[in-house]
Amino acid sequence: MPKWKDWLLPLLMILSNGVFCWLINQLPGKKEFGISDALIFCLMGVCILALFVLELSGKSQSSSAAGNQNWLAGLLPLIGGGILYSLIRFEQIPGEYSSTVFYTSLGLFVAGIVLPPVLLLPKTWRKQLFWFLSAVLLVIGIYWWRQGQQITAITFIVLAIVAALSPIIVLFINKFKQQSKVRLDPLVAQKLDNLAVSITSKLEFWLWEFTSLFKRQYYQNLIYTYRTYRTQGLKTAGAFTPDLDKVFVPLRVASKAPGQMSAAMIPQQQAAANLRIWDFLSKIRQQPVYKRIVVIGSPGSGKTTLLEHLTLTYAQHRQPSQAPKLIPVLLYLRQIRDEITGKQPPTLAELVTKKVKDGQSLQPPPQWFAEKFQQGQCLVMLDGLDEVAEESQRRGVSQWVDIQMQKYPETTFILTSRPFGYRNAQLQQVGIALEVQPFNLKQREQFLHSWYLQNELIRQARREDTGVRQAAATKANDLIERLRNFPPLVAMACNPLLLTMIALIHDNRGALPGSRVELYGEICEVLLIRRLQAKGVPDNIQLNVGQQQSVLQVLAINLMIQQTREFKLAQGVRIIQQQLAAVAGNQIQPKRFLKYIENISGLLVEKELGVYEFAHLSFQEYLAAAYVKETNQEKPLIQKINDSWWHETIRLYAAKSDTTNLIKAALANPTVESLTIAYDCLTEGNRVEPGVRQQLEAKLESDLESPDPEVSKLAAQVQLSRRLKNAVASS
Repeated sequence: MPKWKDWLLPLLMILSNGVFCWLINQLPGKKEFGISDALIFCLMGVCILALFVLELSGKSQSSSAAGNQNWLAGLLPLIGGGILYSLIRFEQIPGEYSSTVFYTSLGLFVAGIVLPPVLLLPKTWRKQLFWFLSAVLLVIGIYWWRQGQQITAITFIVLAIVAALSPIIVLFINKFKQQSKVRLDPLVAQKLDNLAVSITSKLEFWLWEFTSLFKRQYYQNLIYTYRTYRTQGLKTAGAFTPDLDKVFVPLRVASKAPGQMSAAMIPQQQAAANLRIWDFLSKIRQQPVYKRIVVIGSPGSGKTTLLEHLTLTYAQHRQPSQAPKLIPVLLYLRQIRDEITGKQPPTLAELVTKKVKDGQSLQPPPQWFAEKFQQGQCLVMLDGLDEVAEESQRRGVSQWVDIQMQKYPETTFILTSRPFGYRNAQLQQVGIALEVQPFNLKQREQFLHSWYLQNELIRQARREDTGVRQAAATKANDLIERLRNFPPLVAMACNPLLLTMIALIHDNRGALPGSRVELYGEICEVLLIRRLQAKGVPDNIQLNVGQQQSVLQVLAINLMIQQTREFKLAQGVRIIQQQLAAVAGNQIQPKRFLKYIENISGLLVEKELGVYEFAHLSFQEYLAAAYVKETNQEKPLIQKINDSWWHETIRLYAAKSDTTNLIKAALANPTVESLTIAYDCLTEGNRVEPGVRQQLEAKLESDLESPDPEVSKLAAQVQLSRRLKNAVASS
């Protein structure tokens, strides 16, 4: 039984065309054509009856969905005939054409009456009927031709041709509708969705602006805090600080199992990944696993900057239209580790509320963050699991994070870490692990051009114009060309931190070092003395770069031994006072020296009141390695061969030293960790005794057949890396 809507529209078309057909027949002077009103109503009745019979009998050629479209066959003639009727009704047609227009209009209305039921006929019947109708129209045309009415005759002949071609026209219209639905409908729907999202986002923002004073203040504080590009503490007196959103280059990430991620600061190869963090955040509604993301990257790969840029973007309401509208919350795990691993750790809501009150001097409404977390309206970002150095405490931090993820299942979490920091303290609630990919050529050039442009804008104190852009482009292109001509630095430039360091050095002295150790040494020299000399700033402590570094080396090695990055001022004073006295006598107090390094060179930063750390862990590791090298005290490194906290220091030491004893220690206690660093020492080390080299290479060959999959995989990776290096060297 057909539904009423399947025949209502075709019925309305028949009635509408019939009424207009009758109306045009009532116009003055049209009765002379001899068309009976009864004939019109009979035709209407026959067509209505045919419509019901075909629908009720189920013999129509189309389903109800297709039958609903038959009303279009009545609408188009109705529109055309209606236009002609209006022209006749208001006497806009010359007299000699009056009969022609009348019959054309009448013919269109008749077609509008007949076509709706005709299109319901089976295809074979319908085709024959169209041929019959075409023949009738042709006969009428011939009749009028013989009567001397050529224009009227031509009109009916044209209608006969149209009737004959109607099946083809109908087929074309159906095909056109199908293609339009397939191709145009999704595009139109997407545009409408984007427009709706944009309008909704703006309405939400305006509503929020007028209703939430605390939220507005909270967002403004986030903007103040994260709007500048933090070059990992590489600040110097008078140095510019570019806007983060002006120099930030979106990081590429790839989904990968944590055990497969590289810990190397300068990876040997890059994954062909082009996904961004927004690609995952935009799909958290469709893929709930994306609400639990861990971002893993090597030192200096931009993990912290990524979270700070996410925070700034959300605070400025500039997130992509497809991304959910979330309230950003950024916490540094090294700053809260003691609180969350204590006897009575706070909940996430309690912790964030306290931090906002203490750190931003704001008063959130009672239970404000708790409600937002429960409702899934926040993006919680936890930075630096690896910077919790003590392993048992790191596991405690992971457990606390897992508990918070369970407590607030609707909230989206992102946690960052170096590979070694996550390996033994993995979260149970994580849905996906993403590895930060090194900068590719396009990203490197984008960063350098943006960085130099911001540099020139601030240096020249001008608005952006052609001259400023040209000056910035000249410097950026000069560095890009130097990188191309200096292969060792190309690999370094894939690391965002090292690329920033390279750009900083290039901007200050126009020359580039040749290895990672030399790069760190050059950076320390530039920050400690050369930049001051270039700017004419007086040296208030009268210590050369070697003397300053020797004091910082003692501080660095002690922090490494304590497995921490942080120290209080009094603690730092005790650590360096003996070495400082050895190089400066009683002329400089330890506290003054530390404040000088903080304020002038930027190698130390005060991350919170009274608590200091090196601007980046890489500086601490480099200076500790330099201390071991200069004092010939590699025993601590040998003892820590299985401790991942020391591995980067060991690599940096190996680049300038004989690594024989380190490799011997690894062979004496072969584990995945010790063999990993042993192979790195073999590859990156300055020299190694031939006998020990042969032992390690023999171990490498035997490990390829090891039943332990981690050992065999490590050996295969080392072999592949060496072959790639040999291939590059010979090319």
